[in-house]
Amino acid sequence: MCPVDLQFFYLFRGAERLAAAADDVAAAVRDGAMGVGEEHGLPLLRFPLAETAAAHLAAENGVVGRALVDLT
Repeated sequence: MCPVDLQFFYLFRGAERLAAAADDVAAAVRDGAMGVGEEHGLPLLRFPLAETAAAHLAAENGVVGRALVDLT
């Protein structure tokens, strides 16, 4: 069994609140409160939705960093 860290932002109640929350998260990343990327010790490995199995295998095999599945 591999450890999996799932982080979600559950946003609801209208487009204005969603936009405000997205702005807050972007500001936190921009201001350094939420470090992401290799310079913070957690490389981001992106996988398209069609390669979700590869992302799972990467996590299962102990990849260093974050295996992200791009849903767009």
